[in-house]
Amino acid sequence: MNRARPTRAQIKSMHQLFQRSPDGSPNYRAFRKRFRLLSFDSIFGGTWHGMFIGIETDGYRHS
Repeated sequence: MNRARPTRAQIKSMHQLFQRSPDGSPNYRAFRKRFRLLSFDSIFGGTWHGMFIGIETDGYRHS
């Protein structure tokens, strides 16, 4: 089974979060591993500063 990959917009959004604060992650790769595919709609989600962040395919983030 192929692993779903984030869109470029989702990757950019994750990187912006990392740049704002790595929240204890030693590097960007470790930070990005926090985010997992949540649904068949390709929404990725993960934790950041105690909040659950969802990232839509267009890069829009919401908690």
